[in-house]
Amino acid sequence: EAVSKSNAVFDLDKLAWMNSEYLRHLPAERLLPLVEAELKSAGLWRDGASPDERRRFEACARLLQSRARGFKDFSASGRAFFTDDFDYDPEAVKKFWKDPALTEYLEALAERLARVEPFDPQDTEKCLRALAEERGVKAGLLINAARVALTGQAVAPGLFEVMAALGRDRVVARLRRAAAKFGGK
Repeated sequence: EAVSKSNAVFDLDKLAWMNSEYLRHLPAERLLPLVEAELKSAGLWRDGASPDERRRFEACARLLQSRARGFKDFSASGRAFFTDDFDYDPEAVKKFWKDPALTEYLEALAERLARVEPFDPQDTEKCLRALAEERGVKAGLLINAARVALTGQAVAPGLFEVMAALGRDRVVARLRRAAAKFGGK
């Protein structure tokens, strides 16, 4: 007599929120094997990673942890953090690559970042802001274009933390690749 005859209501938004809260508070030693399993199932993980690749994986996973609503987010929206084979969001490119001078700015940024020591969020930010000031442009122009170049997306974790997590070689290569790809727009 105390059982309701109406259908159960299942709130998928609340489930996603609860899952994101769980992920956000998961300690690294429990999170990383689960993210690794998701990346394996998506074909983004290769066994036998070097210590440097493992360090990058851990840094990227922790960076994405606060934004993930489920483990699929690590391999889908976080794809660019684990492989160089990712697409650029056409809307992000359209919005943040309007200035034709961006190609030259990002090539210059790549050259400077190749020499930044240490390659950490503070020093990469100083490098970018100094270049923006020298060129007489707002730092936001370079920040947004660099974010698209590095992640393929308009929205991502903080750019300078992303740079540190990806590592110098990947950052420089991706900036150059994007400048070449979108230079003729």
